[in-house]
Amino acid sequence: VTLLSFLVETEVSFLDYIKGGTQINFTVAIDFTASNGNPAQPTSLHYMNPYQLNAYGMALKAVGEIVQDYDSDKMFPALGFGAKLPPDGRISHEFAL
Repeated sequence: VTLLSFLVETEVSFLDYIKGGTQINFTVAIDFTASNGNPAQPTSLHYMNPYQLNAYGMALKAVGEIVQDYDSDKMFPALGFGAKLPPDGRISHEFAL
């Protein structure tokens, strides 16, 4: 048997990047477009139930609890898009929360 080619591939893990000095900065963006439904309705992703987190809250909590340990500055910028903002009610495609 003659070997004509040989290739060794290193599979790098998330922790390999962290140990190698990679810095992570977690940023959040919330979709305020009408496609999420009326926030006054329980079916909306933005509905604020006083007894439990909405879909966005659950997702942010789940990801944030893990990522916070790896974030280099422990600050989490939050942006929004798709909302009508004062004073003129124009839709903004990026704004700070």
